Amino acid sequence: MNTQKDQLERQNRKLSILYDIALTVGKSLELKEILDDVLEKVLAFMRAKSGVIYTIDYETLDMIPVTYRNLSDELVTDLTKNKVKLGECMCGNIAQFDREVVILKDASADPRFTRESARKEGMDFYAGLPIKAKDKVVGVLCVISHLPYDLDEDLLDVLRAATLPIGLSIENSLLFETARKEADTLKHKDFEGIVASSRKMLEVLALVRKIINVPSSILISGESGTGKELIARAVHFNSLRKGNPFLAINCSALPENLLESEMFGYVKGAFTGANTNKKGLIEAAEGGTLFLDELEAMSKALQVKLLRFMQDRTFYKVGDTKPVTVDVRIIAATNRELQEEVRAGRFREDLYYRLNVIRLDLPALRGRREDVPPLIKYFISKFNKKFCKSVKRASKEALYAAMNYEWPGNVRELENAIERAMVMAEAEELRLGDLPAEIAAASASGQDLSMDKVEKEHILKVLDIAGGSRKKAAVLLNLDTTTLWRKLKLYSDGKK
Repeated sequence: MNTQKDQLERQNRKLSILYDIALTVGKSLELKEILDDVLEKVLAFMRAKSGVIYTIDYETLDMIPVTYRNLSDELVTDLTKNKVKLGECMCGNIAQFDREVVILKDASADPRFTRESARKEGMDFYAGLPIKAKDKVVGVLCVISHLPYDLDEDLLDVLRAATLPIGLSIENSLLFETARKEADTLKHKDFEGIVASSRKMLEVLALVRKIINVPSSILISGESGTGKELIARAVHFNSLRKGNPFLAINCSALPENLLESEMFGYVKGAFTGANTNKKGLIEAAEGGTLFLDELEAMSKALQVKLLRFMQDRTFYKVGDTKPVTVDVRIIAATNRELQEEVRAGRFREDLYYRLNVIRLDLPALRGRREDVPPLIKYFISKFNKKFCKSVKRASKEALYAAMNYEWPGNVRELENAIERAMVMAEAEELRLGDLPAEIAAASASGQDLSMDKVEKEHILKVLDIAGGSRKKAAVLLNLDTTTLWRKLKLYSDGKK
């Protein structure tokens, strides 16, 4: 009778524990919050002090230690900074082979713990169980004891059963996160790396949003380093073509014969060294986008071949007589004024008009200085992750120098400057001395802060905000139109 009563009590306890975990995993969609709570409950009913729950990033094959308790600092640092890969060490093996592992004594001595930090952890008992959702391993649950441990098989059964609701919570959380990211992308568009607050760049991005799914060719014009390829990628990866390739080639990086082979491909025997057939970038980009950078460097002969392709989407590989037809959107970029190249006879006029159906002109960074502070903030965040630093801001002196510098290399130069500054930084903020010497020197070059200069810059900025309308600008400045006209005339005459 007592045996039946004991069995009933144990069964009730099992059901109570599982019910408690089920309630925990259903109360939130924030994965770390859920798994923190679950691990506490698991360790309590297992009467163990240490443990870890991993999830799996199937894109990188990393084992992510989302939550852990009472592990050595060395092991925690190793797991978080040098993530275990799927198939590596004990937890990676459990995930890869969907196999439970229970070690009752001297666990750290088991050869399946291949990491030095795990071998030095001094684990005596170890239980590692795969966490599954829809027959796919989505994580690993580990219960650890550094002291001798008396395993209760009934509790191990509960632990196995607990992996089911944990797996469901991981799957739901990941689905929620994916949906949230997709919703955010639909709302804001994914213009990753493009930081803009200036009117000029916001106008460019507004036009980009309009042309995303228009099949017409695009010509992007701007100085080197202004972000022409970023804009081209923004067009492609937000369009209906995003599931197909985005391929890029710099037309000035290769001699004419190699550029032709790279773009159009060739057949075996077309020239010395052509031992096999080669697919060109145009063919490889089928259904997607081909980005031609520094287009002005393309030879006249190759311009003819590109023009023919743009007219009927058909081309011939080098050494072949069989036409190839593909659907590829062409986005071209130049850092020169192509109309001048046409007038000089260096660029075909008919190709220019084929390419220049939709034109995007990217402003130089010195022409949108209000974008410098947010760009610096973006790059600080980017390089904090790369260099494992925690720089919070740029100092006022560093910002002043950056705003006063001309940036001949545009955004690319700014990015390189901040990367260098982040390497040098030893404090929570980037200092003037962390910047390259030529940029830091801009702070000493002096700025005209006379009342006339300040007034002129303020009026011109307000006029820009007003879209060039003097009437609107006068209202914003609280000036009558005649006074504003007089001041603008003085500026244009160079008297102020």
